[in-house]
Amino acid sequence: MVPSKYHDQYRRNQISTSNQGRLILMMYEGAIKFTTMASESIAKGDKSNQGKYIRRAHDIINELSLSLDFKKGGDVAPRLESLYQFALSQLTLANIKSEQKPLEAVLNILNHLLEGWVKVYETSTNTGEDKTTGSKNIASKC
Repeated sequence: MVPSKYHDQYRRNQISTSNQGRLILMMYEGAIKFTTMASESIAKGDKSNQGKYIRRAHDIINELSLSLDFKKGGDVAPRLESLYQFALSQLTLANIKSEQKPLEAVLNILNHLLEGWVKVYETSTNTGEDKTTGSKNIASKC
């Protein structure tokens, strides 16, 4: 489809021109979106989409985990790693048992983390620094 082609190109351009802080926010938003879609698929008994959406959320959270910088992250990076690993295990459990409750736990974590990252991002972009340099978070090397 032609509209899909343009949407994909727009999305690639958006990602390639985003700064580090915005990319992290986009990853959280994507993980929340796919976890929500997986929960809806479980409610409908749609195992095919359930697995697809859980896999996508899993991939995003795994990427967030892999991008942690433990040298610069201080106490924050190991705590984030622990939360990410818990979320990954809950996604796996939800997929195996086709249960929504583990997905609710993942959404709770992701929503709280997104809220925190939004505050960090807003603070870093409202300090008068050049917005082209990106945010200066300490826990990620994305």
